[in-house]
Amino acid sequence: MKEMGKESLKVVKDFMRPESGKPASVALGLFDGIHIGHREVLGKALENSELAPCVFTYTISNSIPQIKKNYMSLTPPEEFVEKMLIEKMGAKELSCGYDFTFGKKGAGTTQQLREIAQKHGVKLNVCDPINLDGEPVSSTRIRQAILEGKMDQASRMLGRRFCIRLKVEHGNQIGRLMDFPTINQVFPRYHIVPKYGVYSTVVNIDGKLYGGVTNVGVKPTVGSDGPLAETYIMDFSGDLYGKIVEVYFFRFVRPEQKFSSIDQLKAQIAADKDNVMKDIASNIEQMVFRDGHPEDIAL
Repeated sequence: MKEMGKESLKVVKDFMRPESGKPASVALGLFDGIHIGHREVLGKALENSELAPCVFTYTISNSIPQIKKNYMSLTPPEEFVEKMLIEKMGAKELSCGYDFTFGKKGAGTTQQLREIAQKHGVKLNVCDPINLDGEPVSSTRIRQAILEGKMDQASRMLGRRFCIRLKVEHGNQIGRLMDFPTINQVFPRYHIVPKYGVYSTVVNIDGKLYGGVTNVGVKPTVGSDGPLAETYIMDFSGDLYGKIVEVYFFRFVRPEQKFSSIDQLKAQIAADKDNVMKDIASNIEQMVFRDGHPEDIAL
């Protein structure tokens, strides 16, 4: 598959023809956290250099969809293809996944899409499912793996390490008082929250990688208003408040616990640090794999 960079694909937020004036090659789908199956669809849109590669996707209000077929529900299937994709976007080639549906109430299937495309001389690429461990890769499977703390499994399906990119918020400063200063990143509504517990992580600060110990949860010992990621960054000192920081999740270390005292919490954090140092010592670069800038992921 060809490399996908930010300058290679045009994400279309409205129905319009490519600025280059070329006919469009349009990747269709709900790209809710780009995984290796999505990459096949996006790769197809890049193959024909005579066409301008575009991504047509759509925004959803709930990041844990129940029925994907209801998303693209504005127009009947044939009208969607003819009026929106062909007339307005100038599409000469379309790419989608095997389970793609479209049109009013998701009535359009890939077979109907093929028939409509052929009628108008438009090429259609339908990508087969990519299987991993005997099952098709899907956003649903990835979400479940993250919710169970199975970061290696999730990363294999994503084709990159699961990462959060969130603003650093002010906390209660208790970590600093324990000689373990931490950054706090609050999970927005609808953002997937990994299984509560402690993780071995890597933190990217201005292109430099640092080992991290990240607790996901509600800080039961000292309390918090909602789920957040609290990360102790090894060998780093500096003010990160208000900055967007990337935290890559490598391994689930232990479940979240409530301690009877701050001293017990401090001792456990020290033990977690020693545990995570084993991962860092093996190879911090191996803990992060990615192809360019990580995509925002809500899933």
